Amino acid sequence: MPLSLVLVDELIAARCNLHGGNPGAPRRLNDGSHEGRALNRACVVMLSSSLQAFVGEVFLACSEKAFGRTLNGDERKDYIATWSRWGNPSDANIITLFRRLGVHDVFDGLSWQGQASETLKSNFDRINQVRNRIAHGAEITVDGAPYALRLGNITRWRNIANTFGERFEAHALGKFE
Repeated sequence: MPLSLVLVDELIAARCNLHGGNPGAPRRLNDGSHEGRALNRACVVMLSSSLQAFVGEVFLACSEKAFGRTLNGDERKDYIATWSRWGNPSDANIITLFRRLGVHDVFDGLSWQGQASETLKSNFDRINQVRNRIAHGAEITVDGAPYALRLGNITRWRNIANTFGERFEAHALGKFE
């Protein structure tokens, strides 16, 4: 079950096309904001949504492995209903979700070059903080400080999510061997 970032990539491409993809601040609009602000925000919300769906699919696969059987039909639907509202994919919410299966910290041991487990959790926390501020119409802050949401940040988060998507399923399933 791969993590699909197709819609995120489409939004990033639209954002790059709007500004030409060149470094430097986008054009300032009449209200004082910069061109591309809505697309930047849409990218974060779509990235969070994609991660949430992916983590849910991995959790279901891990559940079936832990149970030693495949869930089908109403049984599957009823089981999913017990955890489907687990929250946005912050590091804390993902850890709490997998604790339902007896895994203390599903991120433990998940790392790659330039992305230690703690760094990955910190990035997920930042993405979630930004997503929540956007979703609730608030000024964007991270850890209470103003945060400038830039295309470079979004592209970096997208790349982290992509590598996470390549590694997380096997890593999480490995917790049940």
